[in-house]
Amino acid sequence: MKVFASSCKNCLLSKDSIVSPERRKKILHDCDKDNTFFVCHKSSIEGGNTCCNRYYKNVLKKIEGIEIAERMGMIEFEEQKDDTFLTPWRKNK
Repeated sequence: MKVFASSCKNCLLSKDSIVSPERRKKILHDCDKDNTFFVCHKSSIEGGNTCCNRYYKNVLKKIEGIEIAERMGMIEFEEQKDDTFLTPWRKNK
């Protein structure tokens, strides 16, 4: 599993998210319902599957056994190639 080493400037879990609070709630609900993780938009735009850093720290780190997966090398942290700040949803409404 790949996880971004740091949060992007428009993280879903920040006030500068590019989606509305309602959409954020649905995305998080769907991740929980589907037993999956949130793929950062910086990754999905490029067709990737890298987990959002804040989602990993705030949600996945609470899952029993995740530290074991880290120690076994099953979690790979990678740097973002693009850290451009996009206009947050709150400024577009």
